[in-house]
Order: sequence, then C-alpha cells, then structure tokens
Amino acid sequence: MIPTKPQEVQWTDAQWESIYAKGQDVLVAAAAGSGKTTVLVERIIQRILTDGIDVDRLLVVTFTNLSAREMKHRIEARIQQAIIEDPSNQHIKNQSAKIHQAQISTLHSFCLKLIQQHYDVLEIDPNFRTASEVENVLLLESVIDDVFETHYSQLNSHFIALTEQIGSDRNDERLRQIIKSLYYFSVANPNPQEWLDALDAPYIETHLRQHYLSNLNRYIKLYVEAAQDALEQAYNQLELIGDLEKHVPFVDAHRQALRGLLSESQIDKMQLKDYDFGRLPTKPRDIGKDESLNEMYETFKAYYDQFKTLLTKVKEEFAARDDEELMSELTHLAPRVNYLAQMTKDVIQAFSKAKRERNILDFTDYEHFALRILYDEKGHPSEVAEMYRQRFEEILVDEYQDTNRVQEKIIASIKRGDASNGNLFMVGDVKQSIYKFRQADPSLFIEKYQAFNQPDQSSGWRIDLSQNFRSRKEVLNSTNYLFHHMMDSEVGEIEYDAAARLYYGAPFDAVDIPLHFNVLLEEQDSDLTGSEQEAHLIAAQVETILETQKVYDIKTKQYRPATYKDIVILERSYSNARHLQRVFKDRDIPFYVNSKQGYFEQTEIRLMLSFLRVIDNPLQDIYLVGLMRSVIYQFTEDELAQIRIISPNDDYYYQSIQHYMKSEQAQPELIDKLKLFLNDIEAYRKYSQSHPVYQLIDKIFNDHYLIQYFSGLVGGQGRRANLHGLFNKAVDFESSSFRGLFQFIRFIDQMIERGKDFGEENMIGPNDNVVRMMTIHSSKGLEFPFVIYSGLTRDFNMMDLNQPVILNQHEGLGLQYYDEEKGIFYPSLISMSIELTNRKEIISEEMRLIYVALTRAKEQLYLIGREKKEERLEKLTQAPIAQDKLTSLTRFNAKNPFELIYSVFSKFDNQSLIDALRFKAPSQQDASLQPAIEIKHIEAKDILPTETEEAHRLTMEGLEQQINKGGRDRATTREIEARLLFEYPYQSAQHDASKQSVSELKRQLETEQADTNYDRVRQYRLGVATYNRPQFLEEQKRTAAEIGTLMHTVMQHLPFRKEGLTEEELNAYIDTLVQRAIISEGAINDIQRDDVMRFINSDLYQRIAESDEIYRELPFIVNQHDLESETHDNDAAIIQGMIDVVYVEEGTYHFVDYKTDAFVKRRGMTDDEIGAQLKEKYRIQMQYYKKALETITGQHVSGYLYFFKFGALVID
Repeated sequence: MIPTKPQEVQWTDAQWESIYAKGQDVLVAAAAGSGKTTVLVERIIQRILTDGIDVDRLLVVTFTNLSAREMKHRIEARIQQAIIEDPSNQHIKNQSAKIHQAQISTLHSFCLKLIQQHYDVLEIDPNFRTASEVENVLLLESVIDDVFETHYSQLNSHFIALTEQIGSDRNDERLRQIIKSLYYFSVANPNPQEWLDALDAPYIETHLRQHYLSNLNRYIKLYVEAAQDALEQAYNQLELIGDLEKHVPFVDAHRQALRGLLSESQIDKMQLKDYDFGRLPTKPRDIGKDESLNEMYETFKAYYDQFKTLLTKVKEEFAARDDEELMSELTHLAPRVNYLAQMTKDVIQAFSKAKRERNILDFTDYEHFALRILYDEKGHPSEVAEMYRQRFEEILVDEYQDTNRVQEKIIASIKRGDASNGNLFMVGDVKQSIYKFRQADPSLFIEKYQAFNQPDQSSGWRIDLSQNFRSRKEVLNSTNYLFHHMMDSEVGEIEYDAAARLYYGAPFDAVDIPLHFNVLLEEQDSDLTGSEQEAHLIAAQVETILETQKVYDIKTKQYRPATYKDIVILERSYSNARHLQRVFKDRDIPFYVNSKQGYFEQTEIRLMLSFLRVIDNPLQDIYLVGLMRSVIYQFTEDELAQIRIISPNDDYYYQSIQHYMKSEQAQPELIDKLKLFLNDIEAYRKYSQSHPVYQLIDKIFNDHYLIQYFSGLVGGQGRRANLHGLFNKAVDFESSSFRGLFQFIRFIDQMIERGKDFGEENMIGPNDNVVRMMTIHSSKGLEFPFVIYSGLTRDFNMMDLNQPVILNQHEGLGLQYYDEEKGIFYPSLISMSIELTNRKEIISEEMRLIYVALTRAKEQLYLIGREKKEERLEKLTQAPIAQDKLTSLTRFNAKNPFELIYSVFSKFDNQSLIDALRFKAPSQQDASLQPAIEIKHIEAKDILPTETEEAHRLTMEGLEQQINKGGRDRATTREIEARLLFEYPYQSAQHDASKQSVSELKRQLETEQADTNYDRVRQYRLGVATYNRPQFLEEQKRTAAEIGTLMHTVMQHLPFRKEGLTEEELNAYIDTLVQRAIISEGAINDIQRDDVMRFINSDLYQRIAESDEIYRELPFIVNQHDLESETHDNDAAIIQGMIDVVYVEEGTYHFVDYKTDAFVKRRGMTDDEIGAQLKEKYRIQMQYYKKALETITGQHVSGYLYFFKFGALVID
C-alpha cells in the first residue's frame, strides 16, 4: 500500500509511487532528466527508515563502479542527515556502520564476491587473479592460433571449404574474426554451448525455416508497398497534367498489378521475379514547351522512377530465387554452420583450460561462474541462491536497459517470487539503450515494459517517470516532435506514444527559444573537406552563443552570460576532432576533447612502434624506411634511393642495406650513417632478449631524447603523456603471463584491430572554462546548458551487414551460399533475414543515440548538418509518410542521422499541402508536441575564413600540402619563395633555442658547460629544454624529481578556501584527483600530505585564500629584450615560463613558486643562513619571474619561494 503523499512534498505522483511501490516486481521507465538516481536513492532511504530494513540487506546493482561509489556516497550522506534529525534512533545509527558492508556495486563485483566466497563449488584455486586486458587479449589470440592449427592438421573438408568461402587468398584472418565474434556472442548467453548447438537447427529442420521466410516476406511487402505509394503519387501527377492518353492506362495497369501482388497474405516471389515494367510512353512534345506542365511531368517521372527502383531492388535482392531453392541451399550449408559452432566450442574449451592453468579469470568468467554457483545441474536455483534470496529484502537494478541475458538469469536466481509478488526493482530508459556492442539486450526491458501493468493486475508494476527537470520546454517539445514522427515498435523497437514522451518540469523562465537546425551548403570549389567546413560552422556557432546567449541559474533565478564551459559538442565518434582542434585554435577558442581514438596514429607513437617492429623483425619495409627517415636517423630520400638502386630486385629493403654496405659504389659518409643505424638496431635487439619491453622503451627514450624532443613540439604535454602511456602499457604487459617484444607487438596489433586506443590523461576538470567535445556515449548521464549536435551526415556503420557470416543473438547465424559451378556467392534465406533484422536493430539504436544527444541540453539545442546540393534537401523534404510517421522503409533505409532528422523537421518548417494533410500537425491539446524549430541553410562561403585571414595562418604544414597538391596561386608562391629564400640576420645566435624556459636560461647562465649531457647542437635543434627523466618506474620507488612533479600537480588543483581544509577534506580532494584521472591511483601513497597540510595551515595559504584574484599555472612568453638590457650578441630569445600561483592583494600582484627541494642543515647553520642559501640557488629564475610579471602587469610585484621542507621566503 502506497502512503498518501503530503501536499507539501515536492515529489511528483509518479516519483512518489516509484519510491513506495512494493509487493510486486517494479519497472520504472525513467525518461531523460526525470530524476531517476534521486528517486532510487530516496527509495533505498525509505526502505531503511520507513520499513526498518538494514542497508546491507539490499542488493543495489549499478552499471559502472563510479555510479556505485556515487550511489553509496549519496546514501551515506542521507543516513548521516537522518542521524542528525533523529539522534536517538539506534536503527539509523546502525546503518552508518553497515553502509560500508552494503552490496552496492556492479554486477561483476557482486559475482566476484560470490566466487570468492563459494570457490569450492567451482573447484578452483581460491588464489585466482583477474586477467589484465593485455593478458586476456593475447591469451585468446594464442588459443585461436592453436585451434586453427589443429583444424588445419585434420584437413576436414568443411574446414577447407570455410577457409575458401570466408577467408581470402592471402590469409584466414576473416575466418578467425568470425570465430572470435561467435565466441563473444555465445558467452553473452547463459548457456554458450546450447546457443552454439542450436545454430544449425534451422538449416536442418524445415519447420524452423518458416520464421525466416516470414521475416523476409515482411520486408518484401514493405518494399512493394513503398513502390505502390510512389506509383500512386505518379498517377496523381498524371491526373493533374491531364490529356496523357497513353500514360494514364500504362501507369494504371501497373497499379492494378501491384494491388494484385499485395492482395495475397504472402507475396508470390515468382510473380515478382517475372514482373515486366514495359516501356514508358514518350513524353509528348507539347508538354515540353509548357514550363508548368513540364515541371509537373518531371515530378511524375521522378515518382515513377522511384517505383521502378524500389521494385527492381526487391526483385533482384529478395525474389531472385523461389522458396524451394532457398530451402535446398540451407540443407547444403548445415554442415558448415555446425563446423563453425564446433570450432567456437573448441575455442571456449581451450580458452577456459588456458585460464585455469594460469589461475586467472576474466569478466565473462565472473558471470558464468556465478551461474554455476547459483544453479544446480538441473537448472534450478541452488542452495546458495536460496540463501541470497533470504538475505536480500530487495534487489534494485539501475540502468536495467543495458543488461544482457546472462545478467538477467543471475538476478532471476536470487530474487523472490514471480513478477506479481516479487522483490525486484528495475529502473532505466530503453530509449537510452546504446550499448549493443557490449551485448546489451534492450528486448529484456521492452518485454517487461509491455507486460507490466498497474498494481491491481497479475503482472508486475510499471511506472512511467516522464517529467523532465533538466531542459527547457522548447528542447523537450522539439525532441518529442521528432520522435513522435520517427520512432515506433517497427523501427525504433518501442512506440513513442504519450507514455514515452518528455513532459516539462524544470522551473525555467518562459522564453520562446527555438531548436536551431543549421544546414551547411558545402562550398564545392573549396580546398577544405566537408568536415573541415562544418568545423568552421561549429566554431561560428560557439562564438554566436558566447556573444548573444545567457544561462538561467535555477538557484538564483538570475541570468548570467554564457561561457565556454557551458557548451558541449556531441558527435557519434571523435573522427572530426582534429578538424575542430585546428579550427578552434585558429579562432582562439579554448577546446578540449578527451579522445582516446587516433592514439596509434600520433607521430610519436608511430615512430616508437616502427622502432619496436624493426628491432623485432627488420624485414618490414614500411616500418624500416619510416624509422630511417625519422627525426632520429634522418636518412634523406636520395640516400634511401642510392641504397635501393644498388640491388633493386631484393625482396626486402633490409637486404638492400646489406648489399649496399658491401658495394664498391657506396659513399663513405652513407656507410658510416648506416653502420650507426645497424649497430643501434642490433644492440637494441640483444638488449630486448634480456630485458623487459618497458625497459627497452625507456632506453630508446633516453638514448634519443625522445621525451625532450616531443615535449617541445606543439601539443607537447599530450605527446609526452602518449609516450608515458605506451611505457605504462608495456609495464602492464610484463605483469601478465606473456613476455617479450614479439608478444607485445602482437598485443598492440590487437588493440589497433579492435579500435582500442589509449591516450593522454584527462587534464581538464569540470570547472575548467573550455568548450568540450564528447561522444554521445560518453555524454550519457550528463547535462549542459548548450548542446551542439554535429557530425549528422556521418553514415551509420553497416559494415557487419556485408560479412559472409552474419550474427544475431536471437536469430542465430546466417551463412552465405556458394554456388560452386558459377563461382558466385548468394545470400541464403537465413543470412538475408538476419541482415534485415540487424539493419533494423542498428537503425533503432542509432535513433536512441539521437535521443540521448538531444536530451543532454538544458537551455538550447543546436543541430549542425551539411549537404552538397540543395536538390538533395528537397528530396528529403518529400520523404514519404504513412500514419503520421516517416514510412518504415524510409527510416529503415536511412543512411545517417541527418536524413532522419531533416526529413521530419523540414516538414514542420515547410509543409506542402499534401504533407499537411498526411503528416498531422500537433493538436492544441498535444502541448508536449508543439515544437519550436528554426532551420537555416547557410552558404559555406559566408562562414569560411577569407583568403587574407588564411594567409595570416599559413603554416609550413599548409605550405607542404599545397606544394604536394600543385597548382598554387601567386600569393602562395610568393609566400613560399619568401620563406625559402629568407636569410637569418642573427647568425651568431643560430645555436640558441629561440624559445627558452626560465629554468633552461638559468642553467645556461650558471654554467659555461651546457653541453655536458649530450650534443648541444642536437639539443637546440630539437628546440626544447632538458626535461626531468620521465616517470618510468624501473623500481617501485619514485625519484625525488617524480615526487616533485606529483606534488606540483596536487598543488596546481588545491582549492584555496578562507576556512582552510581539514585532513579529511584534503584526502577527499586527492581522491577526486584520482577519479578525474589527474593523478594515478598508484601515486596516492607518495603524496606528502603532511607537507600539504603544513602549507594549508600557513599564513601564505590564508593570504592567497583571502586575496581578490587567484591565477594558477600562469604561463608567460616574453621577449628577452623586455627582461634585460643586454643579450647574447644583441640577439633576443623568447623566454617562456610557468608561475605556480599569482594572487592579487589590494591591487598588488604577488607570485608563489613551490619547491620540493630537500636540504641538509649543516651544524651551526641558522634558519636565516639556510634561507639565504636557498634564495641564492633560485635567484636567477626568480629574477626572471619577477621581471616577467612586472613587464606583463606594469606594476611592481613581490613574491614567495615556498619550500615544503622549510617554509616561505620573500622575493623582494
């Protein structure tokens, strides 16, 4: 029984119901922005406070570890609040202790604890460990190698046929990928063996084939109906034209023929196959002379051609063979399907054995081992499951739409009762189910959504949370309008009806703000690609938002100007990130993209991987030549050609090098250069045989100063982090059961193949004022005042539909039929059916991605699309409609989000008379469907930079691109000539870096021996300072320099608060740095917290906290002339530096520089003497900081050197 809701309570009726409903399984369909997490936490609290349940008797399942931590933190905070409100309540006090034992975690974490407690049931070693990603990938590859080797040795005819059918002339890689996909599909089922065994059943048993035949016929009917619709439109145009005696009966005959085809319950494929289009009568000459009639005739012809195209497609693709022929092909394919299943079972068995030998488990094992514990041999819940049923009063599952069949069965084993009297509470939104690639199964949610009714029914209880507290009404209504006309159970997998809509609930000021849909008309003659032109439009949109828009603060009920951090750019992937980075940099817009993609394409990583590949095997021409041409060895193209010319017929370039070394025609200088290169490779090869890979990488870094070099390039911080990332992956690799350079390279190849990148660390926090770019997947659960949704013309990924083997969790495996006589592949009945099903599922998930993108916006939503020709837009405007929606076939055949969105919104913006009648405008009663949409077609030339602007930004990269393209204009040619013929007027300074850090200059002035470590010309040719040794840990203990860097990172983000920080608050702050990936979890113990607390309790911290303005990590770049009256040979360098903290106190600027130096206090030395010594050590550096800041501010400044081991020293 749900308690009566008090009038003063702020919960909506649906939220109140969600908090208190019980006695049945409950499914809460929580739309975007509906307060799902808040409701879930409140339900848990009320179960504790009202029902007297202990928190450790609830099982709360979340989708991620971060969500679990946040959930536990929220619950704990509410418990503490309850203790304050009722301090005498012992039950509540008990929860404060029990929250730490509460089972609030991901399902994987629950399964792991289950295995640890009941390992005896599994007969496994309790000292097992979880396999690293590296180890798991390599081990699976190794197992597949062994399985293939076994099957090759057996020479089975079906295996040979499969290698010929699925493999290629060069290798069997495609067949290997099929087996790997089958493995992942099978283990996403509760019983992988059973799923695999059932794959060949429809190829053998006739009665099982009817399902696929019916599915195929359904799509055939869709095409024929669409063809009929186009033909009717053509006929209507003929009637408008009139007086076309030959055309009217010709088209009418086709109309009657299609009606005959559609009159039967199942379309006759042979009749369709033999369909004769005949020949369309010639257009009368007099119509061509009349402009109006001619236009109507061309419209008729367009509709008639559409009819022919649709019917031709269905004839050729779906009706080329009759049912009997399709059935007989399946019988022929059955043994091969069975063999694929058997090979996959061999992989499962061998992989399991290999993991057992190494005593490791992976996440798949967690789930399947949990099932073995929770179910007995007969498939009934075990005693252990019964124990958990008694233990947990309620099971609460967050993000239920993202579960799979295995997870569903685990939950089913420990829940009580059935749906009508169960204790399972599920919350989620199937419209936000976007993880199909992780084997998420939204049909589980949909099944319950359709089955569950109100509490007086025998099924479970469904509650719809539809009120959105995030977004403005205009955002919601436009989203509703789009999905009302686009999503249904046919294409979208759920009806977007009144229950599924978003309803306005946020207390925004009433302002009429439309959804902005900007369509870029590409400039065909531009050198920029369409994506690059789109990046300029996005940048222009950002600038417009900053200039014109305000953000409504719900708390203060006031407006404030929009800032960079209010804006997010959402796209399907990071493929356009590089274009945006370049354009935003040119326009001085701070921009951040946390992309892990493209990592392996970065110059520094490509160089290192080439190095490692050549060390492992020099008979790889691309990597060998690439390494020789690199900045390390700098062979010229002429030198490479000389080497090859000596022996042009060698199979490998490495052989040509060997022959050149022995040739009498060889140049001595080139011989010396090659000796150096070959000696390096040989030395590294020997080193790799006795050292771990990470030590080899470290040695290459240090031998060739690669960290220093790449740190000095544009984006140096990211490049350095990328190199660190490669080293860290090598460390992880060596901690697995695999060793050696060959296996490491194989692991990297697997990462590249899977699209699994790892890149630089996230150095941006939520409060940093930058425009962010995110994928739609990574934005889920977040919200932003302004959302720019771009990249809409990127086509949906349909690559898997073109494979010789196609898979579906529910439909099984589709294998193409190979006609050996004709040497041609045909799609089989099952492969055609599964392809159509998979296409529908892909489009449905892409629709859900659109929904997630649109519902991130709080204030305003901007859609960015592009098209080359306006005629194409006109075709989208005329997309056919049926029953108030785009036709199923239109949606089914959509190529990208732009086609779907524009086809709907353009009809609202510019409805034709016919569309207005068929595409119903929302009624006055449907307030949630009243959209506010503004569509603009923008010429690219209006937003692209002018030639003058581009000339100012002409870079060497741009010049090189234009040289390679050829056809430069005169202005560009003059610019190239001016740069190439330029004579440097300050030859005496040619060995000095033009941009030097203050620390570098300090070293240069302090000693005349600046060349002691390595060649000075090389150092300054690289144009960078000497950096500290990178944070590579050959041993566990960090160096003093590494700890110094770590402490600086902590201080960089340390909050300055007038009330200071307690130790607990400092610890929480450090935990936040770990969560934000600013520091690694392994670095926590090396943070000198006592030193940080000493600073927090100092007078200096208090002065900074109470100051008027605070600037952290303030960079400066100034001319050396501005800092000192004399420079070397009167040649001024550019001095760059970074001041840790600058604060403004009563109009006066002060700077602080942190130092982590350790020092030895000699006997008899006073603190003043120590201070004087330390100040002298940094005198030159501090002079430059002081002068630079005075130059920038035009004021006298003072500063502090703060030593964590000594205290603050004043710099006058």
